[in-house]
Amino acid sequence: MITNMCILAANYIVERTNKFNEGKNYSDRISLTCKRLQKLLYFSDIEYMKKYGGESMFSDEFHAWPSGPVIPSVYDEFVQYQNGEMVPVNEEGHTPITDEMREILDNIFDQTIEIDTYDLVDMSHAKGGPWYKAYDDSDEHHEQVISKDEMLAFYKGRNIFERV
Repeated sequence: MITNMCILAANYIVERTNKFNEGKNYSDRISLTCKRLQKLLYFSDIEYMKKYGGESMFSDEFHAWPSGPVIPSVYDEFVQYQNGEMVPVNEEGHTPITDEMREILDNIFDQTIEIDTYDLVDMSHAKGGPWYKAYDDSDEHHEQVISKDEMLAFYKGRNIFERV
């Protein structure tokens, strides 16, 4: 099942990034690409599941792509923005994200401001982790779903940003 909640969460991250970047020199800005956006959604969902007893923010599944966990519907909406700057996509008339989601999204955003996108990719590829277990490089369509149970089990009681 695909919902718009993951798109709304992605829009929130885009808006938060754009606000952070306002008035900053180019070198001090966060470059938001699809790759970075996907990792922030992934790590946010993990933190949400850890805090709320395994309940996921999204009914959408993460797929194991070469660059890490990806929600294909979010990729499809935002792939056009590959220059490091994004704008929210139109999702009017849908339920807004909850305060609980906003808290988690803000927390992950704040924790990753100084982390390079490629380091986030490396972190999402943790040996023995959910992506690592699901990824199959022989599948050119990248249809392997990353188990949310695996996501919670692997990261429960662990700082998701520590190197494994």
